[in-house]
Amino acid sequence: MEQLINFSVKMYRSRLAYILRHTLGVMFPLILIGSFAAVLRFSFFSTSGYISTIIGLNRWLPFYRQFGQVTKIIFECTINIIAAYAAFFSAHYTVKAYRKNISGAGAIGLFAFLIIAYQTTTQDSLSFNKYLLSEGMLIAIIVGYLCGRLLVLFAKSKEMKLNQLVKPIIIISILAVLVNMMLGLFVSLSLPTYVASFITINSKAKAFWYVIGLGTLTDIMAIFALGGPFIDSPSFTDAPSWANLMHALQTGSAWNAPYKYTDTTIFHSFANFGGSGCVLALIIAILIVSREQRYRSVSKWSLFPAFFNDHYPMMLGIPILYNPVFFIPFVAAPLVNMLISGALLSLNWIPAAVYPVPAGTPAPLIALVGTNGNWGTFILSVSLIIIDVLIYIPFVRMAEEIIKKAGVENDD
Repeated sequence: MEQLINFSVKMYRSRLAYILRHTLGVMFPLILIGSFAAVLRFSFFSTSGYISTIIGLNRWLPFYRQFGQVTKIIFECTINIIAAYAAFFSAHYTVKAYRKNISGAGAIGLFAFLIIAYQTTTQDSLSFNKYLLSEGMLIAIIVGYLCGRLLVLFAKSKEMKLNQLVKPIIIISILAVLVNMMLGLFVSLSLPTYVASFITINSKAKAFWYVIGLGTLTDIMAIFALGGPFIDSPSFTDAPSWANLMHALQTGSAWNAPYKYTDTTIFHSFANFGGSGCVLALIIAILIVSREQRYRSVSKWSLFPAFFNDHYPMMLGIPILYNPVFFIPFVAAPLVNMLISGALLSLNWIPAAVYPVPAGTPAPLIALVGTNGNWGTFILSVSLIIIDVLIYIPFVRMAEEIIKKAGVENDD
């Protein structure tokens, strides 16, 4: 444990940590607003949303559709293009970390990333790779960092004149186009289809460990801002989900579903409280034991989005992204949840969540709604959140100790 603390302190004082910390920190207010908009859009201002369905919001609230449009615009311009902001600020703070004053460094980083994300279409219209813009933050940060380093390399003094930017911009443009062409060679795979087919053709034991493995991979990829196989909300349109639903409709019960081990019945129902890494548990742990004012402030602001399974504010505000201290609990908490819930499903102590869940359903209620009101699953959800909080608490204390030793909480 002491070795991890010393390693983290050393990392916190590095230039790379400075760049990451400031890039993510300055994005926090934007993403917080985007997360609030996302929750309002999907849960409140969607006719299939959880809150809207319960209280019939669309039937009595004036300007209901207009509110939905406003939240959609804010969501699309924040969360859905989060990587573009990352490229801009990564380049800006890379230059600043090397004590150079280069006008437009952030814009050059954004310029390079947009070239990489650009997609050619049959129509004469502007189009970008949606995956790169919304889930390619790691790629964007790397692009911004490399652009910043190249600008620093060409800077002959602390101040860089505008005419000196021409050569590095040309080099950056050529490299970005080459990367764009290389990305065009890859064909995106429909991973959920492969997951569903694996579950239907293999034994229950293999399906269980397959879901556990992909669920863990999702959390590992999430802490590096790379999305993951289960990062999207369950669609309930794959073959196992349809088979489970048809069984429930025919028998009138969620018990004894043919496919107990799927991403919906295990990962989304019990291992995604507050988003990837069971972030809701981290918020509770911070509010219980933390004395770090910034941690507490970020957690309070992030509580509402996290309750509806949006983890973005915590990922950037703490930050959890690229943070070695929180890596272990971020992966371990969901893994423990999946193993416990999977064991109880195999023992037939709880039914599987087979019914479609409205968009924006609060994290602790997903299993309850998905089983059509089985209180055993709700008790299990609450119990797992408590276990997750206990897992996070020692790491919250460790993170505070690292901040104090590193002395970087108020650096500029």
